[in-house]
Parts: sequence; structure tokens; C-alpha cells
Amino acid sequence: MTRSLLLIIAAALLSSCSQTFHREWRAALKQGPKPGVEGAWQGTWKSDVNGHHGRLRAVVGPVKNAEGDHAFRYHATWANILSGSYLADHRVKDGKGSSTFTGQHDMPGWAGGRYTYCGTVKGDEFSACYQCSKDKGTFQMKRVK
Repeated sequence: MTRSLLLIIAAALLSSCSQTFHREWRAALKQGPKPGVEGAWQGTWKSDVNGHHGRLRAVVGPVKNAEGDHAFRYHATWANILSGSYLADHRVKDGKGSSTFTGQHDMPGWAGGRYTYCGTVKGDEFSACYQCSKDKGTFQMKRVK
């Protein structure tokens, strides 16, 4: 009974996060491409540990502070039927012709615990890696125009 209740609560939370993602996704598409890291991105993710992979989309918000923090809202699919969204702040450093970013966010221990990220945006290409206690892998995306 307790496990069923936890699964229902988790599904409800992921559903509300997904609703937020879809709202932000539609708004980003309506605004069109932005310079730098901001805007809509789509591509794939792949685990280096178990080979799992899926579709990945992200909406990157505007800079939040002088340190260069941006909200990155991700939406990933896996096993062709499951999906979920999450929000992670990443610190972006702009360079000549590209930007690099690092970030982290915490998930429950059963989901891998703390995830860390590092990546690069160069033009319309987004390349990143992720790592947690149970997995590590890569993201490859392109800017949506």
C-alpha cells in the first residue's frame, strides 16, 4: 500500500513538472532563437553505464545574477514510454565564440542522488556530460529554430 502511494505521489509530481516544462517550451518556441545559451534545445541523452538513451529537450532561461546562473529545465524520455522533467541551475561562463557551464541538482538516493553537469554551447550545438552515484553519460542537443 505504501509503495503504491509513493508511486502515485511521484507520478503527480513528475506530471506537474512536465506541465511547467511544456508551458515554458511553448513560450521559448514562440520567442524564437536567442543568442548564447538561452532558449529551446532538443536532442538526445545517453548513459555510458548501461546504454540507456532517449529524447532530451531543454529550455534555458535568462541570466539570473551577476555570477551567470541560468535555470535549465530539462525534459527527458526513456524506454520509449516514460518521461520526466527537472530543473537545475547552471553557472554559465561566456568565452570567445562559446559558453561553458557547470551545475548540480539533488534527486532522491534511489534516483542517483546528486547529479553534476558540465558542458559547452558553441553556436547552435549543446554538448554536456552528467554524473551521479548510479550513472554517467552525455547530452547532445541543437538549438531549436
